[in-house]
Amino acid sequence: MKRSYLLTALLAGTVFSKEVQVEEVSVTASRLERKTEDVPSSVKVVGEERIKETKMFNLQEALSGVPGVFIQSRNQGYDTRLIIRGAGLQAPYGIRQIMILLNGVPITDPDSLTRLDFVDTQLVKSIEVNKGPNPLWGVNAAGGVINVQTISPFERKGGFFKIGGGDYGTFFSHFNYTTSFKNFYLTLSASRRQTDNSWRPWNRFWTNQITLQPAYMFSDGSILETYLGYTKASLQLPGALVVDPTRKIDQWKVFKETGEVQQTADPWKHMGRYSEIWFFNTKLTKSIGNLELKPIFWINHWTHYHPVTGRINSADSWIYGFDLQANWKNPLGTLVAGTTLRHDSQKTDYYKYADIVVQNGRIVSTLSDRAGDLSEKQDQKTTLYGIYLQQSFEYKRFILDVGARFDRVKFDISGYKWSDYDFAGGNYRNCPNATIENCFSYSKERTYNAINPKIGIVYKAFDGINIYATYARGAQTPTSSELSSNPNLKLAKVENYEVGLKVREGILNLDTALYFSPVKDEVVRYFEDGQTRFINAGKTEKKGFELDANITPTKGLSLGMSYSYQDYKFKKFYEPIRVGNTTQNFDRSGKRLPYIPQHYYSIYAMYKHESGFKVRLQADTWGSYYIDNANSEKYGGYSFITNLMVGYEKGRWDLSLNADNLFDKKYAVEVTKDASANPNTARKRYTPAPPRTFVVKLNYQF
Repeated sequence: MKRSYLLTALLAGTVFSKEVQVEEVSVTASRLERKTEDVPSSVKVVGEERIKETKMFNLQEALSGVPGVFIQSRNQGYDTRLIIRGAGLQAPYGIRQIMILLNGVPITDPDSLTRLDFVDTQLVKSIEVNKGPNPLWGVNAAGGVINVQTISPFERKGGFFKIGGGDYGTFFSHFNYTTSFKNFYLTLSASRRQTDNSWRPWNRFWTNQITLQPAYMFSDGSILETYLGYTKASLQLPGALVVDPTRKIDQWKVFKETGEVQQTADPWKHMGRYSEIWFFNTKLTKSIGNLELKPIFWINHWTHYHPVTGRINSADSWIYGFDLQANWKNPLGTLVAGTTLRHDSQKTDYYKYADIVVQNGRIVSTLSDRAGDLSEKQDQKTTLYGIYLQQSFEYKRFILDVGARFDRVKFDISGYKWSDYDFAGGNYRNCPNATIENCFSYSKERTYNAINPKIGIVYKAFDGINIYATYARGAQTPTSSELSSNPNLKLAKVENYEVGLKVREGILNLDTALYFSPVKDEVVRYFEDGQTRFINAGKTEKKGFELDANITPTKGLSLGMSYSYQDYKFKKFYEPIRVGNTTQNFDRSGKRLPYIPQHYYSIYAMYKHESGFKVRLQADTWGSYYIDNANSEKYGGYSFITNLMVGYEKGRWDLSLNADNLFDKKYAVEVTKDASANPNTARKRYTPAPPRTFVVKLNYQF
């Protein structure tokens, strides 16, 4: 015990008064409820108090500052770029390689694409982040698993109302009410979020959401919970600021010097996503002696109108899923076993843009997002089947998890194409044409099989100090859209070797992780004439270190910091680049992966006085990174982007002011560069970050 306090003093730098820490519990990492320090992997739980400090327009506000997690929102809506330890880097939109759960129910499609438009962030209570491949959740969780937990009907009786607003036309409101009758509980909630985002042209966002959550507790303690949600959302995507030496365009320089944010110089000025979603799930938790059963069933009906580069997508998807988990407490510990079945059926119509400007045979601008002639019809079906098994052993100071999972994913893509956008020619071309792939009818089938093991051990060295080590393997299929672009994509295979230290001692909460993660056949994106393409890299290698620490030196005061070091490189990768009329392969072996900085850190201070006054200050620094696979140029990143919250909480009332980007810094959340044989003439694209914004929020409980 003396050595434990000595280590605490050394890590904290001094000895402070002792205050009890709030216990963090993981329900996702091992599919068992367990304290985070007893999990043999890197886990972060963002709790209810932290989430209350934000306006929760999107998940970025809650996850910013989590080491190893890189998250940005392009327009403060649900259009979130999420990367965990490099996984998800290739996603041009949505989330890939990371399994997202809503109250333990997968909302990730069988092909690994996740859309966040139907997650009501005003309902979120906590978020659990599991970093690294997690075989228990199957293929396409190669980068990690995130479980978004909403307020349960069992946790609250009565209701609350939230309203807020700020500059750039920002407004949000949320109503939540729970009632009960004997063992039956019912929660009704409704939300509205909107912002004009008028600091940029074509940048408006709004969403309306209604959720019904009935729940029943049986006399034997069994629980039945149901979730029915409806979402209608509209998101304009303004495009990036272009730097093109050949056309003598430098929109980024204009922004840096004058603050003026122009409409993108790319032709596609009216991109967006306009969606309507119904999401239903029901789950039962029932114990029979030492056996606990957890069957889950869900349906997601999702439609969207999605103008993108070159064409407009109109899709209608039905996603069905079933998961049966059984936990058996036995003399050795707990056995977890289960099976999963998920199916996605999507029909998509592709259209030309109706209103365009053509100069010298090339499309130079869209005038609206109105659909023109039908160019393609496509039918996609993706089916995933998996079985998993894990035995957890507990002996004295040791916890050992040993498990594995088998998955099979089948893709069936067919369609008929009449025309397409020719990126090289800059205009639409009709079939038959040598530049158009899959002219007229086409059909593709691919099946991927994967067996992924995991083993992890925790050693409780001292009271409040645990050491862990883990090995896990994961696999990642291409998405259906990536297969449509390149039907020869292989299954990516990820390994993760990791050791770490976790301290939960008095005033100190500390997590460290050191990992090594080689990847075979990772799917890599590159840009050619503004088009996103995908190819397998032979080998990549990811090494990193993460630190997450906070202390409570006195009552009401919390100080924290996080740091991530990333060393991600291509070990074997040849990038195809068009040179004239031919394509040549350029060796990128030894180059660093783009976008991911070597250093990322965050610091914060939170103070809450017993009178109800509270203040929180957080500053994030994102180091420099390469903007293309060739490592031809770096972007400097950003330093100390600061967000401030000042509030007052008393009784049933909670009033706060949030100021994001407090010092109004002009920086980019992402910079990319086209693949080119001559990097000096390649186009670059900058996605500007929002300016300083203010939002006032009022919350009342009744």
